Amino acid sequence: MSRRLLVLVLALGACNMTKFTANTTSNVIKVAGHALEQENDPELARAAAPASLKTIEGFLMASPENEVFLTTLAKGYCEYTFGFIESDIEDARWAGKTEEEARLTGRATNLYLRCMNYGLKLLGEDWEKSIHGDLKGFEGKVAKADKDNVPGLFFTALGLASAINLNKDDVEMVAYLPKAKVLFERVVALEPSYDNGLAHMALGLLKAGLPKALGGDPEGAKAEFEKAMAITQGKFLIPRTMMAINLGVALGDRKFFHDNLVQVLATSPAVMPDFRLANELAHLKAKRYLAHEKELF
Repeated sequence: MSRRLLVLVLALGACNMTKFTANTTSNVIKVAGHALEQENDPELARAAAPASLKTIEGFLMASPENEVFLTTLAKGYCEYTFGFIESDIEDARWAGKTEEEARLTGRATNLYLRCMNYGLKLLGEDWEKSIHGDLKGFEGKVAKADKDNVPGLFFTALGLASAINLNKDDVEMVAYLPKAKVLFERVVALEPSYDNGLAHMALGLLKAGLPKALGGDPEGAKAEFEKAMAITQGKFLIPRTMMAINLGVALGDRKFFHDNLVQVLATSPAVMPDFRLANELAHLKAKRYLAHEKELF
């Protein structure tokens, strides 16, 4: 064997071993990821999440098609941004810190689009091209997706819709909203309980976010939120929190807003131990909005 061939064989062996090691690690990461979801200290979770995400991105470089890495990163970036950075945006807005609000909005947008891009990678390269194409062609592609595609469909939609929500004055970005809606609808059709029914909640947010004259549907929004809550018997507190905030404010219904947020706070975050962190964050958001109730109404 020539020296050059020997070097090549050794290099290929090293690459394969690196990928094998990364793939083996993914099994641990899949199990270990639940530790963060069960955390009861949001500050600790906030400090820990970025390093965890960057470590997993390092593993992804060794095994770019690993679905555990891609799903964990998509979920992690969307959840970190929603749970922590959006809270910072709200605080900056209420404090009148417009420059800080704009800076944080730019950062959150970038991270939501990172979540979307990992979702697209889960679906496959042709999806990255399709999402930028015409709506009719995209709808046809989404209609052919099956249950194996649900994580990719969901996180692509969640990242995209969340980025749009922060940039409602960006006409080019808002133009993608129908595609996010189609993706969520397909998730609901294939696996309505995925990620505690958050696709139903997302559809509720979309229907609550527009006035009736522009296609808004308050009754339809409430029905979607209720479907999301029913999946966990109301134990997962994020849907009720978001329903109170978005539908309550949109309808100008202060009692609905107040009563539902009080109900969130009356429910222990420990009622769903496997998702303790999300419930803790729901409590923090409910307290934050109740503190500004007079400003909102």
